[in-house]
Amino acid sequence: MKKLVVLLMVLFVAATAIGCGGPEVKTSKELEKQQNKYEEYANQDILISAVDAKDLIENEDNIAIIDIRKSPEYLIGHVEGAINVWRPDYSAEEEEYDFGGMRADKEKMEAFLGKNGIDNETLILLYDASGDYDAARLWWQLDMYGHKNVKLIDGGIDGWKAAGLDTTVSKPEVEEKEYKFTGEVDESKLATVEDVMAAMKDDNVVILDTRSIEEATGEDLKSGAFRKGRIPSGVWIEYKEAINTGDGADMTFKNLEELKKMYEEAGITKDKIIIPYCQSGVRSAHTTFVLTQLLGYENVKNYDGSWIEWSYNEDLPLETGDVE
Repeated sequence: MKKLVVLLMVLFVAATAIGCGGPEVKTSKELEKQQNKYEEYANQDILISAVDAKDLIENEDNIAIIDIRKSPEYLIGHVEGAINVWRPDYSAEEEEYDFGGMRADKEKMEAFLGKNGIDNETLILLYDASGDYDAARLWWQLDMYGHKNVKLIDGGIDGWKAAGLDTTVSKPEVEEKEYKFTGEVDESKLATVEDVMAAMKDDNVVILDTRSIEEATGEDLKSGAFRKGRIPSGVWIEYKEAINTGDGADMTFKNLEELKKMYEEAGITKDKIIIPYCQSGVRSAHTTFVLTQLLGYENVKNYDGSWIEWSYNEDLPLETGDVE
């Protein structure tokens, strides 16, 4: 019965994908232009094109490709050699918090990596089907715990298809390894609820809402949150403004000048401390990635608890209605 349910889910996802179409395949000139933008970013090594990722996969011995999608999506086609994980695999256990979506602790992350054949020297390639926001969330956790040898495939699976590259349905065999983080946990990119409360009274800190406009105004309440609205005194820029979206788009990141202009015009500048948040710290991890890795901001702290935690505490203030 379970296999039948999975099969039906796979067929549904496949039919949906066919109906919605996919990214347009890029010309060689477009691929070359995409390649040039990486040299502009603050960290030129963190983002990799699908074409370069394919070459790396074929030539690197100790490499792990992680596909961060729900299983039915993975089963209809993924990058060859990619293992499939989903958010619960690297999130805290339910009993650890009164609400969901929090990051896994160091011990669970070590077990997660070792189980998936990763050791301390492994190069990890991350991708998803959401413009790399799930990939950015896992990058954020890996970075905080100390695994720095990580790259995101620009555009995720859409970027891969837009480059004209093939996918497979075969699942790789994985040999478990021993994994132990070395050094202390770096919490410099982490914001707590106390940090956000203090930020509301501090002109040197910008609280950045990266959710949809419907969530920010209080029109929409996503599953897991407890109240509608937004954190007062914040700025709103949806995470996906940083990527190329729309019909036929490949979900790749925008170039340096586009990103720089967008954030600076909204008052998101390098002299400020920036605290991005969303529903559960996933989309805001994407914005954290953009600001720190692509634009070179040094003081960005992803609010892990985000709106789920804030809305859970009824003593904390909120706003609804139009966003300024």
